[in-house]
Amino acid sequence: MATRIIVGLALVVALVLAFAPDVDSSGMVSLALVVLGVAFAVVAVDAEHATDFLVLAVAAGAATSADVLGHIPAVGEQLDAIFDHVATVLYSGAITVLAVKVFNWIKG
Repeated sequence: MATRIIVGLALVVALVLAFAPDVDSSGMVSLALVVLGVAFAVVAVDAEHATDFLVLAVAAGAATSADVLGHIPAVGEQLDAIFDHVATVLYSGAITVLAVKVFNWIKG
């Protein structure tokens, strides 16, 4: 249940930032995306078997950096803006998985 709530909140925040970018003048909303990504990784991703999640994060980041969706007429720019923020969530989750994995290696 917590996973669904985190994903829902992340999508709502990504939609808000995509359609009203002026809302994030102080950077706090972007920080909320990072916190949601960290929370998702802690709750839903097993650090020892995180290959699927890490591949998804890299693929989403590559797609957003290439502005692939921006070529769709009428809605491409909005879709690209949404996925830019979703990639932020995924990347923060990927860093969390990496940190947990390193912590587990050190702990033994």
